[in-house]
Formats: sequence, C-alpha cells, structure tokens
Amino acid sequence: MSTDWWPAEVVQHDRRSPDIAVFRCRTFQPLPFRAGQHVPIECPYLPWRSASYSIANAPRLDRVLEFHVRAPAGPLPGPDGHVGPVDPRVSAALVHRLKLGDTLRLGAPRGSLTLDPYSRRDLVFVTAGTGLAPAKALIEELSRFNRTRWIHLFRGERDDRDFYDRRALDLLAGRHPWLTIVRAKTDVADLVTAHGPWPDHDFYVTGPPATVAEIVRRLESCRVPTARIRYDDALSRRLGAGGGAGLPPRG
Repeated sequence: MSTDWWPAEVVQHDRRSPDIAVFRCRTFQPLPFRAGQHVPIECPYLPWRSASYSIANAPRLDRVLEFHVRAPAGPLPGPDGHVGPVDPRVSAALVHRLKLGDTLRLGAPRGSLTLDPYSRRDLVFVTAGTGLAPAKALIEELSRFNRTRWIHLFRGERDDRDFYDRRALDLLAGRHPWLTIVRAKTDVADLVTAHGPWPDHDFYVTGPPATVAEIVRRLESCRVPTARIRYDDALSRRLGAGGGAGLPPRG
C-alpha cells in the first residue's frame, strides 16, 4: 500500500533573517526521494493547506530532512481569500510560527532536478534565494562519490543577509577541494556569465521563476546547449503561476 503523507517532527528551526528560516524535521518512516526533489508540506497552523518546498539534503539514514523557506513580503490573504496554486500563508507559518516538536505532514516527492547518472562533465550550480536548497542537496549527494568533477556554485543576492547559509556552505567547501563557491551582491546571471566561458559543463539552475528564466536565456546566449541546462520546470511553473515568469518550455 502506498503512503500519501509522511508525518515528521520538527527537530531544529533557525531564523536566518527576518524572512528566512532553515528548519529540519525527522520523518517517522523513511521518505523515498532523490536529491533535488521537492515535497508538499502541511503544517499544524494551516491544516489541509500545503505548499511545495525543495529538500536541502540528500537521503540520510537518520531520516532528517532540511528545508529553506522565505516568508512572503506584504499582507497575507484572509482565511477565505484566493491564493492561487501556492498558499503564501504556509510559508509565513513555517517561518514565523513553526517550533520544535511540531508535527508536519509531507507529501510524495516530485521533481526532475536530479543528477544525470551518465554525465562526467564538470558542474555549475546557479542559485538565487532559497533556490539554494536543491543545489545543496545535489552537492551533498555528489560529496559521497565525486572524485573527478569540478563543481562551481554561484550565489548572487541583493543583500548580505540573503547569504543565509554561508557557514554551512563554507564548511562543505573546506572539506571538498573540488567545490568552488562564488558569492557577490549582484545579479546572479551576470555573475555566472562573467566567469565563463563554459564550453563543457552541466548547469543546474534554481531560484525564483523569473530569475531562472533570465539565467537560462543568458546561458543560451553564451551558446551553452539547452540539453546541458537543467531546472525543475514543474516546480518553477507552480511557484510562478500568475506572475508571468516566462520560463522556457522543457523538451
């Protein structure tokens, strides 16, 4: 019999900035997922409402999952307000109200942003905002077996406080000489193209839908083959519904 929802207990909750939280939860039963995927989360403060978030780690034996969530800016809709396919009130509750010991419900994992098992090319991760989460999961998976591929992680943000996971990333880079992290308070599309050319690399692009669309366009203008640019188009379309993100179609 398949499981539709996995209960999980919150074991850590850190407010990294006024609007960003990083939290960890432990499922009572193993959740079958691949690094780079996302799951719907329902929290006790908004029962029967859920939103999807990327898991920020690869599968672990201790069943702990990490999530990065940004609360929306501006006023939230009321109890009967129209919220579209993604309810911003879930993000607000996960950032501002979630606490240790709370029980979440996680839905079935989805998403196509997983490692290509056949590629041996070097990798470039281009991230903005809490789009860092799936990139961090994929890098953690690579850390378990990679010995030959160089990996670059680009982070472009508007403010220093948006580099909310700096310490964890620096520890990861300190353990793995094949990982290079480039941060700057600038547009991340400008940042990655300025460090090119990238003649033979696989790209993983994560972040807000409009940012993902712009990065993909810029990479294609630099003659990076479309087949080597990966992003989770299903999640991006969901997050960008109604916002005119303009993501290029896949396949």
